[in-house]
Amino acid sequence: MSDIRTPLPSAPCVAGEPHWAPALKRVGRLTPRERETFLLLAEGLSNESMAQCLHVTERTVRAHVAAVIDKLELNSRLAACLASYVFGTESRSCVQPEMLAESRS
Repeated sequence: MSDIRTPLPSAPCVAGEPHWAPALKRVGRLTPRERETFLLLAEGLSNESMAQCLHVTERTVRAHVAAVIDKLELNSRLAACLASYVFGTESRSCVQPEMLAESRS
């Protein structure tokens, strides 16, 4: 049996939009733990480092990463990292400056 994965059919992209951009609309499919793993991907951490952050085994992290890639319909860890980085950046930019000032008081 071959270990080569068949690429997932990609969702149609808007012209000029990165191929992983449609995945941002599917983040709601992730469990809370998968979402934590997804956000750690943006930091470029290894599975071992993510396992230490999440207090789980490296094998569990591999399972979470695979689930993230599958549920977001991506075809690589790199695509998941890029989507995670943009997702995290956009989430932080949604916080209004007034809210930040209030939370620091």
